[in-house]
Amino acid sequence: MPVNFLNESERTHLSQIPADILEIDLNKYFTLTPEDIQQVKRQRQPHNQLGFAIQLCTLRFLGFCPDDLQQTPAQVLEFVAQQLNIAVEHLQRYGKRAQTRTAHLQQVQHYLGFRTPKSKDLKALGKWMLERALEHDEPLLLFQQAAEKLLAQKLVRPRITTIERMVSTARNQAMKVTYQMMKPLVKASGRKFLNDLLKPEGEGKAIRLSRLRWPATSNSAAEILRVIEKINFLRSHNVHQWDVTEFNPNRLKFLARLAKKTSIKSFKRIPIERRYPLLIAFLQQLLIETTDEAVDLFIRCLSDAHSKARRELRDFRQKEAVAINEKVMLLQQLGGVILDPAVEDPAVRSDIFECVSPEQLQAALADCERIVRPAKDESYDYFANRYSYFRQFAPAFLSTFEFHSHRQDDPLLKAINHIRELDTGGQRQISEDAPMEFVTEAWQEYIYDDQGQIKRRYYELCVLWELRHALSTGALWIEGARRYANPESYLIPKEKWEEMRSEFCQFTRLPETGVERLAQLSEQLEAEMTTFVGTLQQNPDIRLEEEHLVISPLDAEEESPRLQQLKVLVEQCMPQVELTELLIEVDELTHFSDALIHTGGNANRTENTKLHLYASLLSQACNLGPAAMARGADLSYDSLLWHTNWYLDETNLRNANTILVNYHHQLPLTKAWGGGTLSSSDGQRFPVAVKNAKAVPLPKYFGYGRGVTFYTWLSDQFSQYGIKVIPSTKRDATYLLDGIQDNETELTILEHTTDTTGYSEVVFSFFDLCGYRFSPRIRDLADQTLYRLSNKFPDPLLKPLFQGRCQQQFIIDDWDEMLRTAASLKYGWVSSSLLMNKLQSLPDPHHLLRAFHEYGRLLKTIFILQYLNSKDYRRRINRQLNKGESVHTLRRYFVIAQQGELRKRHQEGLENQASCLALVTNAVVVWNTVYLNAALEYIERQGYVITEEDKAHLSPARCGHINPYGKFSFDIPKVQSLKGLRPLNAIKKANSQNF
Repeated sequence: MPVNFLNESERTHLSQIPADILEIDLNKYFTLTPEDIQQVKRQRQPHNQLGFAIQLCTLRFLGFCPDDLQQTPAQVLEFVAQQLNIAVEHLQRYGKRAQTRTAHLQQVQHYLGFRTPKSKDLKALGKWMLERALEHDEPLLLFQQAAEKLLAQKLVRPRITTIERMVSTARNQAMKVTYQMMKPLVKASGRKFLNDLLKPEGEGKAIRLSRLRWPATSNSAAEILRVIEKINFLRSHNVHQWDVTEFNPNRLKFLARLAKKTSIKSFKRIPIERRYPLLIAFLQQLLIETTDEAVDLFIRCLSDAHSKARRELRDFRQKEAVAINEKVMLLQQLGGVILDPAVEDPAVRSDIFECVSPEQLQAALADCERIVRPAKDESYDYFANRYSYFRQFAPAFLSTFEFHSHRQDDPLLKAINHIRELDTGGQRQISEDAPMEFVTEAWQEYIYDDQGQIKRRYYELCVLWELRHALSTGALWIEGARRYANPESYLIPKEKWEEMRSEFCQFTRLPETGVERLAQLSEQLEAEMTTFVGTLQQNPDIRLEEEHLVISPLDAEEESPRLQQLKVLVEQCMPQVELTELLIEVDELTHFSDALIHTGGNANRTENTKLHLYASLLSQACNLGPAAMARGADLSYDSLLWHTNWYLDETNLRNANTILVNYHHQLPLTKAWGGGTLSSSDGQRFPVAVKNAKAVPLPKYFGYGRGVTFYTWLSDQFSQYGIKVIPSTKRDATYLLDGIQDNETELTILEHTTDTTGYSEVVFSFFDLCGYRFSPRIRDLADQTLYRLSNKFPDPLLKPLFQGRCQQQFIIDDWDEMLRTAASLKYGWVSSSLLMNKLQSLPDPHHLLRAFHEYGRLLKTIFILQYLNSKDYRRRINRQLNKGESVHTLRRYFVIAQQGELRKRHQEGLENQASCLALVTNAVVVWNTVYLNAALEYIERQGYVITEEDKAHLSPARCGHINPYGKFSFDIPKVQSLKGLRPLNAIKKANSQNF
């Protein structure tokens, strides 16, 4: 593992005071107390006082002092200088004598209680870092955690290279400790099993390990059975009994990821002491993933079948609309006779038969019996037409897994066991005492026949349907799954949390009690309410009409003629470029291709390696595929496919993308668009033209086909720092935190925005507890309920608006569990998307989920008031979301082949393609930014005046000057020189029996 994992840009960033500091941190760490000022005034000269004060505040904030205080951000310098009534220019004279600066630093350390770490301190830190490295393997996160640890212990942070070496040492030690801990799992029989995985299963058959790696491509019965077969194979070799509880889940995932990328040939060359742990981690993770995969396929298979049943019911209703109308008209006639008071009771029947003959009535009744539907019509009879298809996999599915429930004597579990007994015993009839409590009212009308007997077909289908729902919500869970496991297993164990609580609260700057946090939020809410009173009185766009809030839409930002002219001039300056040349040019600037290394560890590169890497990237991003790219670029298909498989993996693409984002972040022009602290996320849907287990139907976007969503995270500087492939039917709010938590770029994301689909009150809670600000654009904002903490208002004018009251006791009672949940997210025990989906299945969902809701309601109320109090804030959010739309357009511009339909059969292939598309899009953004800056400098030299505000209205998300299609060659003499037909391609000899 590399000792120096930080590049020069990252070292510079980590050695200085951050350029963008939150106002709350500026006030907390850079406000000088009377005691601070007393220390500062001991220095005689103004420049010494200012330099001393900067060192004091910086050490308190960062745990170290930068070598060059002249690089202090203007925001910080002005804030400190103003308190001392000293001109900021005095800092230029500070530090001329190194001894003065060193002496001041020693005084500051003594005053604040900091000390330089000794060897025993670093040794203790190294031991602590090893424990963190056994939890995860992200070097930058380890670095940040080490810095936070030193700051909490008031130890001055040593040089960056020192911590880099400690991080690398911890990672290496973690790998050795992992291998040592796994040795007891490798017994004699286990060694034979692991060795056999690397051998063919028979003459001419595939290697077992390769076959285990193949994921399902659809949710068909055959694929479900194949996945179940894989699970049973792993269990037959006791993989489920391997005790890996001592290992952090992230450590196992890291080892499994290494094993997944390693070829069979490479596996055979790896020493046994490393090979076996890799295989153990891979198989253990594979069993978990395959268990989840089987449940996913089961749920989707039933859901798809039910959707088809509903469509068939809709078609039936449309087809029978005329017949139904005739029966309604007949009923109208009969009702008119029956209800006519002039018709005496004995004459009712005769009068009816005068209108409708007995034969007509008999036929109508028979027709009614055919078209009548249950009161709660859920199309279950059409669903039951697929019973024989479900029976192909249902018995195997039910017998493979052991389901668990938090309810005692769960009737659904009893029903599942009853179905199992019928399957194993060969019986057909459901017993009369079969559990029925789980059967809903809609199913009741189908389950019993005319004699009151239970119909097995409908009973079993009801069990499967309710099982689908229970697994989705977490009411039932499976031992050995991940997404369908006991929700309690997602969180940090309670005994471990006791040790981590104080450290986490220091890290996130949250109090350890809910009472303290509510006091902070109460003060903030009161301040915003007071400001809001003034907004209602002074801002005509935000007003009350009959005690109802009215919010006028934001005015469109009009462009001045000068800005319009500037945009025309910029467009004229931008040179035309081929996408292929653009990619090469950006690589020459950023060297992003250096991150695309051989995943098998082969670092040797030929002169053609880059050529194939560029072609591989564009073949994926533009949806061409390696075959079409090989023909178009006159490259070897086999060589192109080899480079795609071995160089374009998830880690490499993420690292290459990080290089692009970091380079773009340092460009001068990007500061005009934002500081890299605000981001947004949104999904872009793409149809999938082949079978893929992740592709789902969504008629609004895909018609009769299926598709997926590329969900992306975008900074306010137009760079994409994260992308994920998700089902198009999933709500955006589920995934918001994932990309931010996984961010490894230099972007310091502090605030995030999204549209209404990404908003929920629980999301507000998750963001706040993890240290971020959530600022969504909420549709119909005036109709949102505002929540108060008490009945006190700064003005009676507000009383009608605050209809909700936050139930503080829920937050106070469950604050510790809320912190434990947030820490589990922050430290990587569980992803936000998984936890969000399963939150309701926690052992006591009524309390914890309610606590998150109440906390989120309070945060949402504060946000809405801030949003309404500031027009600039509203515009800032709108601008960011508009940036996302412009990048969507740019990304769609490059998906040129296959009519924009994706053709990847596996999730891994889709994720790879999404990452390539994000990388190419970021490369275009980098290129455009570089040339925009050059164009602006050229325009200024022509005498035009360009302001920072003008630059802020320009965008690097432009594509009209880029040609992604390649060039056509018309070699007329070559074609005319052909004599006769072109020669046919040679074919391999075929067995005549095949014809």
